[in-house]
Amino acid sequence: MIVLKIAFFLLLVAYLSFLQYRAFRGKKKTELIVNIGLMLTAAVIGTLLIAGVDIPSPAIPLTAIFEPIGKWVFPEVK
Repeated sequence: MIVLKIAFFLLLVAYLSFLQYRAFRGKKKTELIVNIGLMLTAAVIGTLLIAGVDIPSPAIPLTAIFEPIGKWVFPEVK
């Protein structure tokens, strides 16, 4: 059953990608490349979530990266 869910999800993502490709046809090539990259990322993450794979949260590494920047920009906020 999981295989059918994954197959349906990937078909849906492929269909949406095709529709977006048609919309981006006359625009810049970089916009199309970024859109394809985001759709591929969404397809991989969605497939892993449907398969039941635990994906770690990016909150901890992002906090470690941006907290010092925030303290530097806003030193009076605790």
